[in-house]
Amino acid sequence: MNKKSLGYYFLTSGLIIAYYFLVQLFFNLNKSFFYGSLFVFLLFVVFFIFKDKKAFFDYLSSVKLAVALIIYLAIGTIIGTLILQNVDEARYLQYYSPDFLRVIKLFNLQDTYHSIWFMFIVGFLNLNLLFCTLKKFPLKKRDIGFFLIHLSIFVIVLGGSISAIWGVKGYINFHVGETHNEFNLTRYDTMLDKKVKLNFGIRLDKFQIEYYPPDYRVYVYTRKTTDRDFGKPYSFKAKDGEIYRVKEADANLRIVKFFKNYKQQKGIKHVKNGVPSAFVRLEQGNTKATGIFFDSPGNDRFFLPDEEGLVVFKWKKPETKKEVEDIVKERFILSIDCEGKTRVFPVEIGESYDFSKNYNVRITGFVPSFSIDTATGKVVSKGSNPDNPAIHLLFSNKKTGEKSDIWVFQNFPEFSHGKRVPDGCSVKFLYIPTIKDKPVYIVSSDGSVIEVVNGRIKKRFRMRDNSLDFGRYKIVFERFEKSGDLKIEEVDASKGKNDFSNPVVKIEWEEKGKTKDLTFSAKDKQATFLDDGRVALLLRNKNTDPKAYRSYVTVIKDGKEVKKQVIEVNHPLVFGGYYFYQSNYDPKDPNYSGISVAKDPGVYIVFLGFFMLTLGGILRFYFKM
Repeated sequence: MNKKSLGYYFLTSGLIIAYYFLVQLFFNLNKSFFYGSLFVFLLFVVFFIFKDKKAFFDYLSSVKLAVALIIYLAIGTIIGTLILQNVDEARYLQYYSPDFLRVIKLFNLQDTYHSIWFMFIVGFLNLNLLFCTLKKFPLKKRDIGFFLIHLSIFVIVLGGSISAIWGVKGYINFHVGETHNEFNLTRYDTMLDKKVKLNFGIRLDKFQIEYYPPDYRVYVYTRKTTDRDFGKPYSFKAKDGEIYRVKEADANLRIVKFFKNYKQQKGIKHVKNGVPSAFVRLEQGNTKATGIFFDSPGNDRFFLPDEEGLVVFKWKKPETKKEVEDIVKERFILSIDCEGKTRVFPVEIGESYDFSKNYNVRITGFVPSFSIDTATGKVVSKGSNPDNPAIHLLFSNKKTGEKSDIWVFQNFPEFSHGKRVPDGCSVKFLYIPTIKDKPVYIVSSDGSVIEVVNGRIKKRFRMRDNSLDFGRYKIVFERFEKSGDLKIEEVDASKGKNDFSNPVVKIEWEEKGKTKDLTFSAKDKQATFLDDGRVALLLRNKNTDPKAYRSYVTVIKDGKEVKKQVIEVNHPLVFGGYYFYQSNYDPKDPNYSGISVAKDPGVYIVFLGFFMLTLGGILRFYFKM
């Protein structure tokens, strides 16, 4: 019978573990001392065995030793919990002094669970469990279950130790079409600056993300005052005709119409005293686009693709040379509204004009495509195509000579970069473009065409089948309207399909007997506010998480494709002793896939241990019956 106390085992095992702290120190300082210390320990074990085999066996098979080792294992685990594990050195220096950080590194406390001393504790305990189990020999029938249970613990710990020492984990950042034959090592989900070579390659052929069916909701946020935060939102399904009660706002919300893919179709409607118009179609290969010309300044012309020319629509064919010159001449028209009076007149760059009671205005510059150079901060034009025309106005006070300036935008007349127009006036401008050294085609409703280059008539001809054919594309004049107006029709271009390209909702908000019609999009970054900022509305998809994401990969070995597989969550690729798991994706990059890599040589030993544990439990219960 072993009469030695728990304190004896606690002290002796503690001294042996302390020796392995010294072994860890030698490993980090001097490899020769490290190997020498291991040799000394081996000699000590051999000496102990030859001196007294029974005492050696009794020591390793003692339950008291197991208790002591479990306590030391718990202390080691606490150390690994309290000290930061595998983070950047800068992070350590935020919490520890440089001297203490040196101590941490010397004893590998920054990677406790892979340190020599910690792995020794685990191995020592495992050896103790094995000897405790073997102590039951010779086995009796009723002890088989007990033996298997104890042996299973040894097997499980052994498998876990093998995985901890020889197992590896890593990560591969894939893009479609790439082949990788190495991966970055990771530890505790931190990418290390170390790579592991594979003796085969993996190619990502395709990456696919599958989402749940979209479920768009109108979210309504409310608050009592604007100096308070919004509370938890109401969530209303965007279903046509549904009426919802918003108690906090004492209001009703009705879904008038939900568009999966909102589009506006332009058309011409017949009205009295309207403007002559033409509905046109541009055909370029398999691509078709429609548009409308109105016989009014600025709305009567269209630049051909790649600025190859200009098409101008006029209801009546110009008869004289002057009429033709007026049509193709570049013009700037200014509209000034002061004290309720509006003046509209043509202006020229560099000229000055009377603006208001106290100010004159000079036209100092023009750009067809307004932009700001980020390097110099100066206004520049992105090109000659007039997609964002802007004119620069310089105001001067008639009495004091004080000057101020402003850029006025044709497409955004209210936008002024925070500057104000003098005397409380408002100003708009219209740019009527032309083109140099390229043909201008003046098309009339009777089908006649006048081709003009640099203000001179080059030729006259008639359209064939109401179209202008330019070889790789053509413009078809589908319909002329003598007195028409622009008709805009809102349609759902999804046509019943699962196409949520541009979700838009139209709602009716009823509050205190008054109704307000609102339209907002899921793409809107800002909320739509009501009730002086006390109510906010957003359209958002409730189902944003993916249902599944999968990588279609090919394994290549010795230049040959040897295996194709789809990697999904919980369905890894197994090849060459490695497991490749689908672990990440980037919703902004549809060609990216994150694959985690693991090699776990002890996993099957762990499975064997659990099988033995289950079998042992069954047998122990069976023999008690």
